[in-house]
Amino acid sequence: MVDSLKNNFFILPALLLALLLYGGFLRVQKAAPYRSLIPASSAAVFEGRVVGNPVKIHGRRPAYKVTLDLSRAWSKQGVAAEASGQADFFLPAELCEIHKPGKLYTAWRGKADGFLLDSGAVVQLEANEERAAAFESREILSCRWPKGFWGGLQKIRALSRLHFARLMYAWGSAGGLLLALLSGERSYLAKELSDAFRTAGLSHILALSGMHLSLFGGLAFALGKRAGGKKIALALEFFCMAAFVWFAGKSPSLFRAMLCSLCALFYSLFKVRAKSGLNSLSLAFVVHVSLFPADALELSFMLSYGALAGILSFNEIFSSRIAKALPGGAGAGLGASAGAQLFTAPISLKFFGLAAPGGVLSSAAVSPLATVFIYAGLFFVLLSLAFPPAAPFCGALLSVLYQAIRRSVLFFAQIPCVKI
Repeated sequence: MVDSLKNNFFILPALLLALLLYGGFLRVQKAAPYRSLIPASSAAVFEGRVVGNPVKIHGRRPAYKVTLDLSRAWSKQGVAAEASGQADFFLPAELCEIHKPGKLYTAWRGKADGFLLDSGAVVQLEANEERAAAFESREILSCRWPKGFWGGLQKIRALSRLHFARLMYAWGSAGGLLLALLSGERSYLAKELSDAFRTAGLSHILALSGMHLSLFGGLAFALGKRAGGKKIALALEFFCMAAFVWFAGKSPSLFRAMLCSLCALFYSLFKVRAKSGLNSLSLAFVVHVSLFPADALELSFMLSYGALAGILSFNEIFSSRIAKALPGGAGAGLGASAGAQLFTAPISLKFFGLAAPGGVLSSAAVSPLATVFIYAGLFFVLLSLAFPPAAPFCGALLSVLYQAIRRSVLFFAQIPCVKI
């Protein structure tokens, strides 16, 4: 055991850091608090840059949570003051979905022609006169993109996500699932199916994570190797993974996958002998917490690291015993599922009040279907862009795969959960 820790020297620091974080010995603040001469409760207008993708919140009235990196605030009397810190604003759903397909295009009540609310945009939000929370808005007064290269790049990203959503909308429910898997946008994913994924212990499939990134990276590596050898393949793999993270948006689980992939690329490029996958995960954990400590408080962060730690720790033990009784690679799939469920069950009980024992079977069965669905979806997207008349045919084929996933998820969601 001592030799193992010496050869995997990042495991012990990662365990110690996790103990300090989740034991309450290290205090991590989610974001810098609001600071201004104008109190948040009396401010009439806020200005700031959108951070991350707006997230839809399902409640009594659907709304979007938009995080702003604040720069200015105005009082009701029109007095302006500088502001700093980050705040989560809640906006009516119909206001944020103006440009989205199948939504209300006539909800815009401002003076401008319209706006595209996405990461990087600088917006001015009018606060509600009667608000339950300090950061609650009813109107977007203006929306602009910063000048320069980065502002233009962010606008291109927003437009690309919008056009991709429009193509996926044309493919119905299958397009809604593919949109959620490739961009993190769940507005078109049926709520019944979204709830079934969680009840069946399959939330990790909907979360942008290593499975999605590895699909892009693996495909790029295979194409690059055919085109010009290993170094070109590694460069293309890195470019495609970085492009996917940029397009989908930095979530804690996706950034974790990116760090682990970078470790693997480093080992391969410089011919470094990797000690173990768990050592690479531990290194990614230490780097991740050092760069973005607030991510450690996010549920997706805990589930992502916990699931992979369980897979790497127990996969060989489970699969070696199960593989004797099952043919092919079924034993490895069940072993990975069992390890992930064992490590993430306490987290699910803590945050959701339930754990899904059936997730061991459901993950082993649905994960391969989801992989085929993503590969097929990517191929159909490229085919539709190159030859638009093929889009309806591609959507029909994708719907067949979607129905297989939907029925499987709904079936496994019937397995009783452990509730507290």
